[in-house]
Amino acid sequence: MFEIRFSNQAEKAINKCDKKLKRRLKEFFETLKQNPVPAKEYDLKKIAGEEDTYRIRLSRFRTTYTIYWKQKIIRVIKIARRKESTYKR
Repeated sequence: MFEIRFSNQAEKAINKCDKKLKRRLKEFFETLKQNPVPAKEYDLKKIAGEEDTYRIRLSRFRTTYTIYWKQKIIRVIKIARRKESTYKR
């Protein structure tokens, strides 16, 4: 089972979300703990040029995360409404 850690930006985004999205995010994070690459259940894409970094689409929002396989940690980098600057660091 993987441990999920959140960046400060991701935590702030979760706190600003409405109840419906928070519930969907909670379900998604529970799935990630068991299966860090749930391609069949969610719209998942690997971020080009990055190693073990993925993005997942939940309605209008995108969640970007990195998997550290050896430490069994998933670091949620960003949760943002989809726009041109969503994937820029």
